[in-house]
Amino acid sequence: MSDPNAVTPNAPRRRSGCLMTLMLTFLAALIIGGIVVWKVVDSGFGMKWLAENFQKQTITEAFRENIKRITSTNGDVLELAVLDTEETITRFDSKTLFDVVYLGTTESEIRAMVVYRYHLKLSDDWRLNVENGRCVVVAPAVRPSQPPAIRTETVEKKSAAGWLRFNAVESLAELEKGMTAVLERRATAPGKIRTVREAARQSVAKFVQQWVLKEQKNYEKGGIREIVVIFPDEPAAQDATQASKLLPTLSLEVKAD
Repeated sequence: MSDPNAVTPNAPRRRSGCLMTLMLTFLAALIIGGIVVWKVVDSGFGMKWLAENFQKQTITEAFRENIKRITSTNGDVLELAVLDTEETITRFDSKTLFDVVYLGTTESEIRAMVVYRYHLKLSDDWRLNVENGRCVVVAPAVRPSQPPAIRTETVEKKSAAGWLRFNAVESLAELEKGMTAVLERRATAPGKIRTVREAARQSVAKFVQQWVLKEQKNYEKGGIREIVVIFPDEPAAQDATQASKLLPTLSLEVKAD
């Protein structure tokens, strides 16, 4: 008869296998639990002290533009120019833990065609001088008409979360919420103003032409042969010598009496 207290040769192997299974199960549970906890924290509902004291977050925005069309309204109204441009706004949301462990970057992007309109105010200061058939006009400053118009049918959105980030949807929503404000700031940028400046100058010249021709009898019998438009931020606005050297913005035909 066999001894009931005897240890079978396979018993240590079974115990070792059970121990390994328990360790793997524990490790898997620890990883899954950690990911779930971090998702809660990263979504903004977790430990406030961690978010405030142990994470470093960097958010930047990048802009790219591709100009598609510039048109002048020819002074029919004092809306001077229209600029159609493709705008891309990108938001990078990066986090680190303890300023050491990189937790990933969520990148969100919105692309759309945007219509910028520019105008001047009739109530602003104008300076006009007519001499020897040359009408020099210092017009009011060009202003953006706010807010810019977003062509909603062209909107494209995308967002990708980093390797330990779970906020792609939230990041895209934040970017979309602030899009109008970003475009309003973009409309006032010097680069945008420079882009539409010549189209706006032509519109002002057309407007002045329509007004001056009606009142031409109040100027000189010889008529006005050319109109020069200057904006107040240009050097020639303060220097008559420079203004006299500028080429005409608009040349007019003067009919003989």
